[in-house]
Amino acid sequence: MKLLVLILILCFTLKADPLKPLPIDFLDKKEIKKEQKKQQTKPKKDKKKKYEDLVNEMESISGFFDFYINKEKVYLSIKPEQLNVEFLMGYTRQAGDGYQFDGGSMMGEGVYFFNRVGDIIQLVEKNTKFRADKSRAIHRSVENHIPNSIIASSKIDGKPNEKTNAILVDANKFFMYDFANVARRTNNKYIFDKENSYYNYIKSFPLNTEVDVYLHFKSKNPQNRFTLTSTKSMMHRYHMSISAIEDSDYSSRIEDDRVGYFTTMYQDYSNTLQEDPYVRYINRWDLKKENSHEKLSKPVKPIIFWLENTIPQEFRQAVTDGILGWNKAFEKIGFIDAMVVKQMPDDATWDPADVRYNTIRWIVQPESAYAVGPSRANPYTGELYDADIRISNDYVRFYFDDYKNFIEPLMIEKNIEDLWLENKDFSDYDESETCNYGEYLKHKMSFTWNYLVSKDMVIDSHDEMMKFVQDGIIDLLLHEVGHTLGLRHNFKASSVFSYEELSNPTFTEIYGVTGSVMDYNATNLLDGGNNYFQTKPGPYDYWAIEYGYSEKPYGSNLSDSEWLELIALKSTEPWLAYATDEDTYGTSIDPLTNRRDMTSDPIKFYEHQLRIANEYWSNLSINFEKDGERYPKLRSVFSQGLYEYYGASRNLPKFIGGIHHSRHHIGQNDNLLPLTVVKADEQRRALYFLIDNILDSDAFYFSPSFLNKLAPERYDDFMDRLWRMSRL
Repeated sequence: MKLLVLILILCFTLKADPLKPLPIDFLDKKEIKKEQKKQQTKPKKDKKKKYEDLVNEMESISGFFDFYINKEKVYLSIKPEQLNVEFLMGYTRQAGDGYQFDGGSMMGEGVYFFNRVGDIIQLVEKNTKFRADKSRAIHRSVENHIPNSIIASSKIDGKPNEKTNAILVDANKFFMYDFANVARRTNNKYIFDKENSYYNYIKSFPLNTEVDVYLHFKSKNPQNRFTLTSTKSMMHRYHMSISAIEDSDYSSRIEDDRVGYFTTMYQDYSNTLQEDPYVRYINRWDLKKENSHEKLSKPVKPIIFWLENTIPQEFRQAVTDGILGWNKAFEKIGFIDAMVVKQMPDDATWDPADVRYNTIRWIVQPESAYAVGPSRANPYTGELYDADIRISNDYVRFYFDDYKNFIEPLMIEKNIEDLWLENKDFSDYDESETCNYGEYLKHKMSFTWNYLVSKDMVIDSHDEMMKFVQDGIIDLLLHEVGHTLGLRHNFKASSVFSYEELSNPTFTEIYGVTGSVMDYNATNLLDGGNNYFQTKPGPYDYWAIEYGYSEKPYGSNLSDSEWLELIALKSTEPWLAYATDEDTYGTSIDPLTNRRDMTSDPIKFYEHQLRIANEYWSNLSINFEKDGERYPKLRSVFSQGLYEYYGASRNLPKFIGGIHHSRHHIGQNDNLLPLTVVKADEQRRALYFLIDNILDSDAFYFSPSFLNKLAPERYDDFMDRLWRMSRL
């Protein structure tokens, strides 16, 4: 175009004929060459490297997804048929800082897929919260208007594979970044350090891929973290399990609000006229009988738990007993050996975070006594497919610390005096969707031990202590495994047995000390020291397992919904009371729905607990003031008694103006209302209790000489508690 304009200008200037050729001298030679070069149609040279050249001499890992690795690069290979195909992916923190970020922690899971946009590959998390039947027109609207989320993305590197058309992307973009939001959770005190982060291993199998990484976080303005050698450096380890969503004949089971299960929920747009747009499935394992005709049968696939090889040898049997204790409930509905326990060998080549293994993990989280039992469920169906229970070693250590501090010194002197003691044992523990069972338990343990000391109920050291610890671990494992079976907390279960029943050793030996292991159970001190813990499933637990896992009788003419309704109708039976977290916290008004209470008469229970506290307070100097011992021990023992007062002052006010709540449905029991005001005399009893024991001017009167013995702790620790307290 420029050349033509130039010619026309020259022609006009020289008054020449535009069709008559001009001397070449009149033209710009450079312009001519430039125009000629433009008119040449040489194909552009593709500078992208071949797939085969990029992965040449790299280590290959083949499986569900393929990887290529060398010292400088990690490639993820994605085949065309793997694009837009959904898979499950879960994140686990293998190890954190032992302070804020705990190890062995399931961090989340979901449905994901890889999407290609031009030369970009996106890792997309599927939104499963809103759905519609694909046969309905509204399905297209849901697909158009409900967005998914892009989690990470990477540019395609090189050309596709010449044979398979597989493409390569930088794996770091998907696995090597701060996906745990450490920077945000530390207020940007720690930031991701890519240079010092690396892969621990990558393994791939036909139906799953396992990626394990070390992520380093650095800080120029670090926080005080006593578990770190240098607060400027914090190394975490994370594990990603990627697995196929397999076709199966699993049948989802509808939730019923009378029975407590964790749920998978979505909003269904298939029927606009339905009253409740939500569909709720309970989370449960796919447990089926090998022989549905038999009254008792082994399952096709049992629920297998592996004991991680980090669990101390002396506690493995108790952990095993806590898991297998649930088999009693499964046997009631026709399953033999539904729960199976295996030991992870010391030379195992698999990782506990591998999605194919359910594990009991033993972690170190200094100064933290807790245990949690999370599980993973298919977001479409509610089918459970992975569970990892983690127990802090300090949970058990608190037992031994208190034993050493409170019991062992007395044992020596009492043995010298030839004091023959009666009875034995002790107790307490915790867990939930947010579960703090272990943290509560350590306080109750100290209180129980002090009671035993005051009542001369302690026999010689180690055997008694180990029995106590093992029973406590069984109690704890029953609770946590219950969570992994799908069960929620039941904070009303402790109210189903009477004060008199729990004072009867014969009764507690048969039924235990509470209606469910899913409550935050207090230690039972009513039956003379025979049964402190709940070491077997309670009546509610049997019923909950029946609703979640029993199979409709062979040949039954009932529909699934009719059959399940028959089970749920039992909810009004006295021992099957149920209330969970949202019934307990905040605006809870039911005085029988609490943590750490006991019996159908909590007022009488707390009267008993406060008598015990005052009893060993009165004997504090006799039992714990020994020559050569330190005074802070007296303060610690004293504080345990105050904790019982705290429980009473927190729970019993709910009787005053309180309302009992029942979850039963209309027509289930015409003589029972869902809301029933607490009887007036019960309200008065609670008021008088609080006036006499909490609000009275002499309720907390102690002599000056007694109080002056409660010296504060002067030993510091790694958490600098002493210095923090001195600044208050």
